[in-house]
Amino acid sequence: MSEIKLQTKKGFLNQGAYAKRGATITADEFRAAELHRLGLVEDYEVKQSPEPENKKAPEPQNKAASKSKAKAE
Repeated sequence: MSEIKLQTKKGFLNQGAYAKRGATITADEFRAAELHRLGLVEDYEVKQSPEPENKKAPEPQNKAASKSKAKAE
């Protein structure tokens, strides 16, 4: 689950610690949705991480000659 940075609109008790108005807090997606529904934090966007590119590793330059080629000579 990803952590989301939130800007508070109002002061409130956030999991045992007081979060002042205008402070930046972090919360998971479910907690962020709950705080937004209650009107305690400003609108936020969940940013998806970019998809990783799958790349083949380059062929090593010092690769030994295959045995089938060596026998043919």
